[in-house]
Amino acid sequence: MDDKEMIGVERVEAQEDGSATYQFHLNANCAKLIQEEGLKLVIYCAAAELDIQEVYDWIESKMELTEYE
Repeated sequence: MDDKEMIGVERVEAQEDGSATYQFHLNANCAKLIQEEGLKLVIYCAAAELDIQEVYDWIESKMELTEYE
């Protein structure tokens, strides 16, 4: 049994509006860890009385984003 985490991008489909749809491949261990971290984020947000979007907005504010034309 492989105990390493693995995540890979299987497919990227560009949309006309500039967004994209991604399809990922996860092994079982990675999928379990992502589920655990997602639930942990929800619980922390609830305990701090934060909307999850506020957390994502904060993370995005720390990123240097570049728009591509």
